[in-house]
Amino acid sequence: MSLFFKLGAAIAAILCFSIALVVVLNFAKFERTLVELQQSRLRVLALDAKASTEAAIDLGLALPSLRDAQRIISQVSAMDPDIQGVVILDHQGNVLFQSGLHATTHLPGSARGRAAWFEEAGRARGGAWSHTNASALMVGAPILNPFNQPVGLLLIAYDRRAIDERAREFLYTFARQALWPLAGGFALVCALMLVLLKPLGQRFQELETALRRTGDPAHAAPADEKLRAFQHQYQEASAALSRAEKSVEGS
Repeated sequence: MSLFFKLGAAIAAILCFSIALVVVLNFAKFERTLVELQQSRLRVLALDAKASTEAAIDLGLALPSLRDAQRIISQVSAMDPDIQGVVILDHQGNVLFQSGLHATTHLPGSARGRAAWFEEAGRARGGAWSHTNASALMVGAPILNPFNQPVGLLLIAYDRRAIDERAREFLYTFARQALWPLAGGFALVCALMLVLLKPLGQRFQELETALRRTGDPAHAAPADEKLRAFQHQYQEASAALSRAEKSVEGS
């Protein structure tokens, strides 16, 4: 295998790895941005429903007996087909109101786990709390009473598959639009490598041949002046190294 082929294969592998890395990083960045945008949208919906619920509580009604709560979360659930459900929890983790077929699917199975979410949401900054897993994007807002104490937690569950599908559509579109330019650029780079590296490869090949034949007495001196000078220096260095080895062995 020639040195030129080795250099070309190494540079081609580096180019392919660089292109793949750029695609993966851009895809990850787009997916993260998409999740953040969807979280912001759900945060607005959660805070709006929270404000409507707190307005009814300010009239002196307790959260469990609030008639408008079911209507409020049903409206939120109907705003987007990818919203799997909306629930309202109390401080003990009990489900007071729910809307949607999969409203409670992504909640912790125990009341203690749901109560832990209630406590985390109460400590969240900005009035909203979020939790993401492989199947759903959860955004919640604590419901406060007139004394600014949390008495409930409104949670919106959004289908994570919808976000993944949009990210995949971006990846397919990017691949279709960028495939031909990348292929053309790669072919151009390979052509430039052929033009620029072929003389270098030939030079290295001549140097390698000269090194292999240096020890042959019947070998004629190379025609290239620089190669002759290099061969002469190599022979002198080899002779000096041989004398040094004999001197060390004799001592």
